[in-house]
Amino acid sequence: MIITRRTPFAPGAARELLRSSPEFLDLVGDDPAAITTRELPDPLTGPCVTIYTGVNRRQNIEMSKARLLVSVWVPKSEVLVDRPVPILTDPEELSWDIADLAGRIFDQRRGMGTGRSFEFRGATWRAEWDAGPTTMVDRERGVENPLYRSVIEVLMKLGSGPR
Repeated sequence: MIITRRTPFAPGAARELLRSSPEFLDLVGDDPAAITTRELPDPLTGPCVTIYTGVNRRQNIEMSKARLLVSVWVPKSEVLVDRPVPILTDPEELSWDIADLAGRIFDQRRGMGTGRSFEFRGATWRAEWDAGPTTMVDRERGVENPLYRSVIEVLMKLGSGPR
């Protein structure tokens, strides 16, 4: 089956916007797996960002507003200092700093109608940092391997073509 018209993928647009920022890549790294719309790498050896859609409200066939959950994950200090280029920042603080920078990158496009837009896969996008960072510690990989997490919410308004 061939799909002739693709629905805009808000998490992909957000991923590409973050990947286009050299300042963001300085904190996260330039490995494509470090900013993903999929699952976390296992083991996690450095900062990683996951982007998921929380809610996608369709206004009409051409427009929608997607609420994205942008999560920053950072392993414990012992993992960070054992890297080829050690990271000495506290992991919880590092996750906060990365989430804050992501929010500021999205907010550069703020205005929801008046702010600068960007294009991704033939659609026009505007983003607004709406909430967060909120911090938490994830111990699903065991109490010896905590992941420090900071989450922001971003509202993305998108249309079907350039404006």
